[in-house]
Amino acid sequence: MELGLLLERGGLSRENDPFIWDPIKESLEGACKRLLALYDRVLLLMTRPPFGAHLALAEALRERYPGRLLLHATPLFGPGLQALHERAEELLGKAEPEDVLAELRRMEREGRLYLASADPEALGRQGWLPPGGKLVMRLGFHALFALEGEHLRLPPLPVPEGQVPAAFAEFWGRAFAGRPVRAYLNLGKAAPPSWRRALEEGLKAHLALQKARLSPMPRDLQERIGAKSLLGFAYPL
Repeated sequence: MELGLLLERGGLSRENDPFIWDPIKESLEGACKRLLALYDRVLLLMTRPPFGAHLALAEALRERYPGRLLLHATPLFGPGLQALHERAEELLGKAEPEDVLAELRRMEREGRLYLASADPEALGRQGWLPPGGKLVMRLGFHALFALEGEHLRLPPLPVPEGQVPAAFAEFWGRAFAGRPVRAYLNLGKAAPPSWRRALEEGLKAHLALQKARLSPMPRDLQERIGAKSLLGFAYPL
């Protein structure tokens, strides 16, 4: 049976992809109906709250189209969701739907998502800063979070601004131990320009890099975590 793929927009910058659902332009039910008219089954990728707001509706639609609408709800967001989407696209037509879902679960289990931000107000609104956290950040430190299971690890690790790109690369390098790696990163508009070169050098030095993609951070994510930020997900093959 032919399988289609539908992705919740969820902070991605690939706005023109016809298989990314934009809730401003189309209802989720309408998007599912459109693809179910083209494919035997549709796989819907969706971020869980707090970054995804439509999971309950997706679960109701799955019940409405049993066996035809497959739902994969993930704790990943931003570049993590993009990595899942691209990997699923790569496997469509080459693997059974159950095997595609198993690969997405493996990516979540073995991959690592890190977030670094120097916006204490944005992080404070999310409830992610411990007492004294704003003072530490005003001294020139970024708050570096790791996604562990369903939640970001608290409290965050304070990292000097100039060491943020190296921290991402070193953490991934230790986690993946020479395995081929794909890395996806979103860079906030107020992040230091020097980070681009530092990321390129760090990733090449610490990872057996098969692919790396550095994109501007989408506006909706910047509003949640601050513009002086870096968000990255990497996973081994």
